[in-house]
Amino acid sequence: MGRQGILPADGPVEIGGVSLPAGARKYSVDDRQIVAWVTNDPVPDAGARWLSLSAARAESGLVPVLLQADPPALRAPGGEPFFGFFHRAPVALMDQMPAASVLAAAWDEKVMLSGPADDGAQAPFGRLFPGLAPAQRAATSPDALRRVAGALPPAYLGLVPAGRPADVPAAVGWSVFGSDFSGPDPLSPDFCLPGARSLKIGAVLRSWEERYGARLLRLGADAILQVLAERPPRTTADAIALAAEHYAFANEAGGVPADSVEAIAARLTNATVWTFWWA
Repeated sequence: MGRQGILPADGPVEIGGVSLPAGARKYSVDDRQIVAWVTNDPVPDAGARWLSLSAARAESGLVPVLLQADPPALRAPGGEPFFGFFHRAPVALMDQMPAASVLAAAWDEKVMLSGPADDGAQAPFGRLFPGLAPAQRAATSPDALRRVAGALPPAYLGLVPAGRPADVPAAVGWSVFGSDFSGPDPLSPDFCLPGARSLKIGAVLRSWEERYGARLLRLGADAILQVLAERPPRTTADAIALAAEHYAFANEAGGVPADSVEAIAARLTNATVWTFWWA
């Protein structure tokens, strides 16, 4: 294993006792920075290896993430797989972006854009964001998490030098829209820089890490992001409170359009894998 937080060289590697097949360092498209090391091919037992690499993160300084590439038919002949790495964003800015502010701004935008057909979408809440859901303490057993991870489909496996899993989207410049200059930020009307959306995503993921033990699991060129939650909501009331955040966070949550808090909540109780999609 190399130095902490240093990406391995191209080729097969072993990190924290986990052997990985050959891979290579990857660059962001816009700013041409090395942002990750990724296996050359999908790994059959990617979920199990992700779990083991996550346990080794404190020693390695590298955050594992499962990756979905673009369809081969969309690439130029001989083109490499693409994972949505566009433009890195300054991770430190997330310190100034409370998750409650990010989600409240996104909630307000959805309410503003909703029409008569969307009446009741925020039920049982009103038109104001209800605030962050309470933290959960009941942890899923390690054996159950291993079963969930072991059942995941094959995936490319990436390693990212980052302080925590929530920082990965910004660190690799992940975007579902190409070069992303989104804004404004809830705290500054002038906030508009490359990777702004990945910062907002990361700010929310940081909060979920703290309240639910929810670690980034998967990113993809298909605009899908997944997290693995060790402490998911256990009651209907707690699921509804969290569903308000998922409603504001993405266009789809849990495989259904994020246009109804109650529809999202129906899939959240005891759910360890949370799936999101952006249009």
